[in-house]
Amino acid sequence: MIISVAAQKGGVGKTSLTLHLSGAFAENSKKVLLCDVDPQHSLSNTFVQDVYSLEKTLKELLTDPDVQASQVLCRTKFENIDIIPSNLGLGLIEYELLSEPDSQYLLADKLDEVRKDYGLILIDCPPSLGIFTRLALTASDSVLIPLECSSYAVKSTGFLLELIQKIKKRANPELRLSGFVINKLDTRRRVEQDFRDMIRQNFGDKVFKTELKDSAKYAEAVTLKIPISFYQPKSEQAEACRELLKEILNAQA
Repeated sequence: MIISVAAQKGGVGKTSLTLHLSGAFAENSKKVLLCDVDPQHSLSNTFVQDVYSLEKTLKELLTDPDVQASQVLCRTKFENIDIIPSNLGLGLIEYELLSEPDSQYLLADKLDEVRKDYGLILIDCPPSLGIFTRLALTASDSVLIPLECSSYAVKSTGFLLELIQKIKKRANPELRLSGFVINKLDTRRRVEQDFRDMIRQNFGDKVFKTELKDSAKYAEAVTLKIPISFYQPKSEQAEACRELLKEILNAQA
């Protein structure tokens, strides 16, 4: 199963959500592969000590037909979590990919080699709707969309949903919307409560029941580069990620 974590707006917690979900999956002795298609490479920095010391990254995987995914993926210090990393060099090939008619299929073709080795592959997308997000959506079975309870986050989602429909028409007819995750919620603020109600009203059962609250514990785990379920396994925050993962996996069934 391949799931893209995508959002047009930056700062919605897309990368941290990917980090914490990977931990929730891996703690059950199940193998998860992360794929960082964001040139900002925040996810790669979390799991790889020096992404610039690597001989091969996602850039080489996408541009060299002889490079296979198994040659690029890195083992992390966490058992059952591997990653296909990137760095700023990924941004240098954007125009090269745009000039190739079938470039949006490149990632899907490369991931086919290792797909059978993992119970879950999570793709962390950039906060844009450009070529790298298109590659990710074409390679994925479904899309997970984190949402902040704010005006811009809600409005920008419409453009992402339009892109998903375009990808479904030609490049990946099997692509599905996994659902929306209300993320970084501060229930003390009335305006966020109002936007939460609006999100649930507009998107109905496509919004997961589990909400991830704005918590310093999530931020601490990200700073320490540890999934929350490994950092504080008995915490409310870790349990919320486990419950969310259950909902996501059930939605794929």
